[in-house]
Amino acid sequence: MKIYFLILLSFILFSCSKKTDSDSKKLESKTLDSTTLKSTEKKTSVSNSYQAGFHLTHNIEVDSIDGKPVKFYIENKNCDSLAIAFYYGKYRPTDGNLTENLLNLSATNDKNLRPFYRWILDKTIEISDGALAEYPGIPARKYAEKFPEELFNFLDSDTSKTRYSNWTDIISYSGFYETDDYNKPELIRKKMAAEMIKKSSIKLQNRIAKFTLDCFPNVNKIDQ
Repeated sequence: MKIYFLILLSFILFSCSKKTDSDSKKLESKTLDSTTLKSTEKKTSVSNSYQAGFHLTHNIEVDSIDGKPVKFYIENKNCDSLAIAFYYGKYRPTDGNLTENLLNLSATNDKNLRPFYRWILDKTIEISDGALAEYPGIPARKYAEKFPEELFNFLDSDTSKTRYSNWTDIISYSGFYETDDYNKPELIRKKMAAEMIKKSSIKLQNRIAKFTLDCFPNVNKIDQ
């Protein structure tokens, strides 16, 4: 009888211990799941935070760019997937090759998609700081040289003139080609103006001269 009692007691203690371990594991698993969820939510929030000033709803029928709903651009079969990811806040430009490729899209010959890509370049210029500021300068300069009339119309649409300053500042900072002599801004202006004049009407010559001077002043803005 005594032996039977000891066996029964051992069985009860073993069952309690097993239940405690199981409950502990369930609690640990629940805690890990909760932590993972919070971490994911935090990452998503951070990834979209750079778009705070873009005034987007991410509804492609509501948001518009250059007078057309975003749907017009992203449902185009030729629209770049990275550009679409940028719009939805799933890709934030960084200092890397993907960003370089994305910003270079702004000089495309596709007139239907160019406003969308230019918008991406413009927004990247807005958020550029630190290492990222090294990337938009050359794409902005190439766009200006290739589509000067489009550029001026785009800059003029911002009555605050902030966009004009953003573009000239970023070209001044990181818009140098490898063949440019940093110490001879007048030669850089001459080359840039020549390219812009070739692609525009004679009536824009004075405006082009001012724009290139603002981009590459005699005392470069990097030194100020």
